Amino acid sequence: MALCALLAFIFESVGFAARPVDDGSIATMLLCAGLSAAAGAGVWLWGKDAPADPFNRKQAVFTVNFIWMGICTLGALPYMLDAGLSSPDAFFETSSGFTTTGATIVVDIEGTLSHPLLLWRSLTQWLGGMGIVVLFVAIFPHLGVSGKHMYRSEVPGVTAEGLQPRIAETSMVLWRLYLAFTIAEIVVLYLLGMDSFDSLNHAWTTMSTGGFSTRNDSVAAFNSGPIEVALSAFMLIAGVNFGLYYAVMRTRDLASILRSIELRTYGILVVISTLILGMAIVPNHDGDWIESLRTALFMVATTITSTGFGVDDYMGYSPGGLLIIVGLMFIGGCAGSTAGGIKVSRIIILTETAWAMLRRSVRPNVVQVIRVDKKVLDDDLLLEVSTFFFLYMACMAGGTVIVSMTDGVSLPTALGAMLTSLSNMGPAPFYEGADNFSSYSGSAKLMFGLAMILGRLEFVTVMVLLLPDLWRR
Repeated sequence: MALCALLAFIFESVGFAARPVDDGSIATMLLCAGLSAAAGAGVWLWGKDAPADPFNRKQAVFTVNFIWMGICTLGALPYMLDAGLSSPDAFFETSSGFTTTGATIVVDIEGTLSHPLLLWRSLTQWLGGMGIVVLFVAIFPHLGVSGKHMYRSEVPGVTAEGLQPRIAETSMVLWRLYLAFTIAEIVVLYLLGMDSFDSLNHAWTTMSTGGFSTRNDSVAAFNSGPIEVALSAFMLIAGVNFGLYYAVMRTRDLASILRSIELRTYGILVVISTLILGMAIVPNHDGDWIESLRTALFMVATTITSTGFGVDDYMGYSPGGLLIIVGLMFIGGCAGSTAGGIKVSRIIILTETAWAMLRRSVRPNVVQVIRVDKKVLDDDLLLEVSTFFFLYMACMAGGTVIVSMTDGVSLPTALGAMLTSLSNMGPAPFYEGADNFSSYSGSAKLMFGLAMILGRLEFVTVMVLLLPDLWRR
C-alpha cells in the first residue's frame, strides 16, 4: 500500500498521470498501510514468545487460509476509506484482486478509483498471481518443512514438473521469472503506445492473468491492434506451467519444454479455438478476416488463461462462438501457471482415466496403466483429480442454486457468476444487463468472494477446515 502511494506521487510529480492525483487519496493509502502494519505487528507480538516448532500439515493448511482471509480483509481498507465502498463490495473487489479473478463491482472505474487505488487494485492481482504464500516462502526460507507444507497448500495444479525439492529456492526462482516477464511486458506496452501508468498496471494484471484494467472499456479503450497482440502473447505465456520455464533455465534444453503433453495440448487448444472462433465472428466484424482472427486470438487468450480483459462483447457471438468461450473458461490454463480453471493437466488425466475405464470394460483381465508424459500416474493422484472435479462441479451447482434463490436472477446468470468466481475468470457469461457484479446483494458478493478464494486455493485447502479431524490434536 505504501508502495502504491509512493508510485502515485511519482507519477504525478513527473507528469505521467492521466489526471491529477488527489493528495487525500495518497494520505488515505498511507493510513491503510499503517493500519495493516499495526495489524501485523499485533499478530507478531501475540506470537513472538511461542516455540518456533515446524508446522505440521494441519497447521500449514490453517495458516494458508488465515493468510488469505487476512489479506483480503486488510486489502479492502483502501476501497472503503478512499472510494467509499461498502464492506461487502470492498471484500469482493479485494478477493477478486488477490485471487486474480478480475470481476468487479465498480461501474465507473475512471471516475471512482484514484491513482493510488488503481495501482493497489492492479498490485493485488500481481501479488496473488504467483501466490502470497509462495512469496512468504521465498522471503522466509528458514520456514523449512513448514514452508513446504504451505507451498503445497497454495500452488495450483497437480504437477510441479522441473521444480527443485528445495521449496524456498524454487519460490525465489519462480518470482524472479515472474518479475522478468512483467518488466519485459511493461517495456513492450510502453513502446507500443501505452503511457507508463497504464503499462505498469496492465503488465501487473496480464502476467497474473487477473484482467483488471484502468479503463472502463478495458483493453478496447486503447483501440490498438499491436497492443492486443502483445497482451495476447503475454497472457498465453502466463498460462504456461512456470515449472517448464524453470526446467529450461536449469537444463538449457529448450526442446524439453515441448515434451510436455500439457503444453502441447494447451497450444493445440489455442490454435484450434482461435481458428474456429475467428471464422464464427467474421460477420460481427463486417467480413474483415484479419480483424476477426486478431480478436479471436485475444478472446481465446484472455479466456483460456482466465484473465478477463475485454475487446469484444462475446454475448453477441453465435451459439458456437459462445460455446468455445464458456468451454475455455472451464478448462483454464496449465498447472503451475497463474491461470485459473480446472487446468489442462486435469482434463488430460480425466480423459485418460475415462479411456482406461472404457478399455477395462471390454478387457477386464488386462491391467490398465494411465500415463502422462510417459510417467505412470499412481492411484492417489487419480483420486485427487477426481475429487477436485467433483468438488468443482458440486460447488458450481450449489452456488448457482443459492444465488438464484437469494437474488432472484435466472439460473444461467447465476451459473455464469459462479463459473467466473470459481474459475477466477472475471467477466460472467449469460449476464443480465451490465457485465458487472454491482447489482448483486451484499450476501451474494461475500459468497462470490469466498468462492474466488475457494477456486484459487483449489477447494481442498479451504474445505478441509470443515473436517472435525483437523481440529483434533
